[in-house]
Order: sequence, then C-alpha cells, then structure tokens
Amino acid sequence: MSKKILINSLILSFGILLGRFSGYIRELVIAYKFEVSKEADNIILMLNIPDLLNNLLAAGAVSAILIPLLSKEKDIEYILSEFTKKLFIVTLLMYCLVGVLIFIYFDYYLFGLLIISLVSIFPNILTFVSSSYLQHKQRFKTQSLNTLIFNLIIIGFLLLNFYGYLFAFSIILASTLRMLWILNDLKYTELNIKSFFKQEIKDLIKYKLMIFMIIANGLIFINPMIDKLFASFLVDGSVAILSYAEKIYLLPVSVFLTTYAVAMFPNLAKLASESNFKEINYILVKSISFNIIISFIIACILYLFSDYIVSLFYGIVNIKLENLLIISDVLRGYIFSVVFAGSLSIMLNLFFAFKLYNIMILYSILIVFIKILSNYIVIYFNLDVYYIAFSTSLITALSFLLLVVIYIIIKRKEF
Repeated sequence: MSKKILINSLILSFGILLGRFSGYIRELVIAYKFEVSKEADNIILMLNIPDLLNNLLAAGAVSAILIPLLSKEKDIEYILSEFTKKLFIVTLLMYCLVGVLIFIYFDYYLFGLLIISLVSIFPNILTFVSSSYLQHKQRFKTQSLNTLIFNLIIIGFLLLNFYGYLFAFSIILASTLRMLWILNDLKYTELNIKSFFKQEIKDLIKYKLMIFMIIANGLIFINPMIDKLFASFLVDGSVAILSYAEKIYLLPVSVFLTTYAVAMFPNLAKLASESNFKEINYILVKSISFNIIISFIIACILYLFSDYIVSLFYGIVNIKLENLLIISDVLRGYIFSVVFAGSLSIMLNLFFAFKLYNIMILYSILIVFIKILSNYIVIYFNLDVYYIAFSTSLITALSFLLLVVIYIIIKRKEF
C-alpha cells in the first residue's frame, strides 16, 4: 500500500510541479507588466478571490465528504448527482454573500471585476466533484495537470493584453476549459457526464453535513486569501509582494510536501472505515517523520538563500531592488509554514478520514479566528506585510501541534 501511495504521490508531484511552474510564469508575466502596483493587486485579487470560494467549498466539502462515502457506498452515481446539485445551491448562496461583501468593501470598478471573475466558481463545481471521484478510482494523472491547464490559458490572455473586464471573463473561460479537461478523463471509468445529473434523489447527503464540512475543512484553506484581503488595506503593492513570495514558498510545499497527504487520503479513508488503527499509525509515523525531515532541509535552503532565490525568480523582469528585498524578507517570514505544511495536511486528512467533524469545526473556527485577529493587529498598527507572512507561519506550526495533541488524546480513548 505504501508503495502505491508513493507512486501516486510522485504522479501528483510531477503534475503539480508543472502547475506551480506555470503559476510562477503567470506571476512573472504579471510582475513584468505591472511590477508592484495597484494594477498588479487588482489582477491578483481577480485570480485569488474566486479561490476563496473554491477552497471554502471544494476543499471543504468535496473530497472530505465524497471519498469516505464512495469507499463504502454502492450508489455512486446517485451520490455524485445529489452532491453536485446540492453543492450548486450552496455555491450560489455563497456567491451572493461574497458579492455583497465585496460590494461593501471595494470600489465600483473593482467590484465589477470581482463579481464577474467569481462566476468561474460554477464550472469548478463539476471539476472538483469529478476530481474527487477520480481520486477514489486512483486516477491522479489528469487532475494533477488541471492547474497547468488553467494557468496556461490565463498566461495566454495576459500576453494578449486582456486586462480589466476582458481579463475577468477570461478567468471564467479558463475554469470552463479546465472542467472539460477533467471530465474527459471520465471516459476511462464506468461513469460519464450524465452520471452527475440523475433526476432521482435518494437524500444520501444532508445539507447539514455539507455545511459542517465547509466550516470544518474549508475554513482552513481560505487563510491565504484572508492574508491577501488584509494586505489590500496596506500600502499599494502589498498584495503583489505577498503573492510573489507565496508563489516561491508554495512551490516545494505543494509539489513535494503535501502531495503525499493527498495521495494517501483514499487509502486512509478505507483503513479508517475498517478501523485498522495499527496500519494507520504505522503510515502516520512514517509519513510525518519523512515529511518533516525533507521540509526542514528545504526550509533551511529557502531561509539562507532567500535573496538569491528571489532574484533568480523575479530579477529577470527587472523588479526594483528594494521590492526584491521586501519579497525576500516576506519569503523568510513563511519559513515555519514550509516546515509544517506537509505534516499538517497529513493530520487534517487523518481527522477527516475518521469523520471527526465536530472536533474539526471547533479547530477550524479557532484557527481562522486567530488568523483574522493577527492580521487585524498588523493592519491596526500599520505594520509591514512581512508580519502577515510570519503570523501565517506561526499559525501553521500551532495548527499541526494542536492536531497532534488532540490525536494523542483521542487515541488513548481508542476512538
């Protein structure tokens, strides 16, 4: 089993590596055209605010609910169809809520850009539901390339000078094409696109469960977007600075450190349904130990050579030296996130495999509250954007240690 997880992890790693590299190219094009400016902030917000709902809904509800259900239920088509319909309703409600919030906090021009780009979350519903099913079927190759597909389209529109409202519409098109890319892989399974639109509803999934999962899991994944929203209240260019540094530190985190957690989740859910604690504990200790060792080495390299790394990434587009130094400083602020992000992903998957929803709801609310509070302090005292990155690092470390302590307590009670 561990060998299969490792193979799937390597497939994901390669696909995500291409995706992250394309994300870096995308960021490079933005930096080349807009440097560190209000225009760069607007472009990044158009790309990232839809991710607020994508991460809240998709990361929070889809895989965490579907994969454990698909591991033991026989009515797969009905589960997928019912989940798709109910997720659409929840997504529509969240779209309206976020639309009201951005209308209140942003000017009319930026509101128009964001409300259009947010439409991209609707094709993502099918993207993420079908991706979860493909994960269940151990098909990782196609979905590992979905970020690459999206970024290539966005880069193309940027190079064609699609700015403003045209760029907002291009985000919708990129999301739609990514959806079609994922759905095409269904032809190698026993399902097809019609499987997501069955008329009969068996009420296998409760709205209450979906809301629980959004709160329990999705809130954790919106922290990067919370950072960018708060950074938009600092000096112009702060969102861009944070995003440029984030792209560098997320490269090793997403490609090497969290993919093992994604690849192991279907097996972890199966072991949890069988109450095979011995095998779970073995995989857990082995995975976290390996992850922390690799993470520590990568973190040391990033910290010691941050100036050189930032210059290598962004110096080629002639960003001013003072801005390169700020990006480097912010990158060092993320250092603890690099160390603990992969292990945190493993612990999160463990809790969701055992369906410990109540614990995760309280945990998620606590972490998001701390994140908002720490960012508010940065804004209130008008501190440097570095402190947003540093607070993220400390919260990542705290999150991991908190989950470990909770798991030890629960383990003693033998679940």
